[in-house]
Amino acid sequence: MEENYILSVTGKQTVDGESDSIELQTSASYVTKNGSRYITYKEYDANYPDRVYRTTVKVDTDGVVTIMKGGEERHQLILEKGERHKCEYYTPYGSLSLGIYTESIRIDLNDNGGELEVRYSIDIQAELASTNELHLTIKEANNHVHCTTDCE
Repeated sequence: MEENYILSVTGKQTVDGESDSIELQTSASYVTKNGSRYITYKEYDANYPDRVYRTTVKVDTDGVVTIMKGGEERHQLILEKGERHKCEYYTPYGSLSLGIYTESIRIDLNDNGGELEVRYSIDIQAELASTNELHLTIKEANNHVHCTTDCE
């Protein structure tokens, strides 16, 4: 897939009243297939720079968002407003069964890109583990060179 888009990801996780945020900007592919939109990008493990994970965010026309991550810590999160879905989170040490409850989803995507915002909570055996916010912005990469001096 051609990575001709720029993806900005902002994530916030709150556990026991303590919040942590991440921000990421990377190249991505953005395609529409059978009415669903797919954003695919690579993630790198800071502890193991040689490990690369492919993450795909699928946005269906009915407002369901599925986040699929490959690699050793693979998982598939299904995010649907007002619904709780169960998912398996695989790690090198075994798998965890998680509950994902989606509080809100805002989808503003078109053929040129756009934004996606999701607020959800994760529980382990019905005990709240974290509340999460995810904000994605996807836009076409600007491959044009802009001259500020004499250009030929």
